Amino acid sequence: MIIRWLKPVLALALSVSFSAAMAEEHLHATDIQPWKTDGQVFINSNLFETDFGDLAGGDYLTDEPGFVVDISQGAFTPGNWLQFQGLGSLKFWDGSTWNNSSLNGEHLDIESLDGGITSFSASGISNPTGLIGEFDSTGFFHSHLEMSIRNAANELGGSVGAYWIELQLFETLANSNLSVSTASAPFSLIFNRGLDSVAYETAVSAVPVPAAFWLFGSALVGLIPRARRRLATAQA
Repeated sequence: MIIRWLKPVLALALSVSFSAAMAEEHLHATDIQPWKTDGQVFINSNLFETDFGDLAGGDYLTDEPGFVVDISQGAFTPGNWLQFQGLGSLKFWDGSTWNNSSLNGEHLDIESLDGGITSFSASGISNPTGLIGEFDSTGFFHSHLEMSIRNAANELGGSVGAYWIELQLFETLANSNLSVSTASAPFSLIFNRGLDSVAYETAVSAVPVPAAFWLFGSALVGLIPRARRRLATAQA
């Protein structure tokens, strides 16, 4: 009798755990996966987590998340480029709130595919657009860009904490900044620099992404343990 009663309970628990795992993966997807439908660029999440220190170069570098076109949802035009546009300014988690007044001259740099540097600081962004990749004959590519945190002396280094930037993606003709599609919605990248998993996830949960997005994940929080996943360097 007990065994018969346990079977549906276990099945439900497994189903809920699987759903929670899927929600967690959606919330913190490893790669940024753009696609194009009806002239509009879309991406697979509003927020992506990453860790400085996951490259051999030391504690202040990362090339995660990568960019992988999801051609199953919609390919881009072969030969065109995908570019990013930086938005706003660099923000820092001070342990209780996100702001840019706690920064000590740190800036976050993204090196684009053609070697250009986009730099986010408390005051804004320099060189805000950058090349991510060129679409192949199927409208696909897989690319990684190097990102770093630097101190006021422009050397690798930065205060322990979390750093937040916002981007959006757009498609252009080759060798052009002229957009040929509607840009994606803005999305957030949250970088961990030396925080433990609890402190980092507290910072992530305080990012004001759209309410409906958080409600989807929060409905399942606690059903499975949350474990910090250090992002591994993906191979193109």
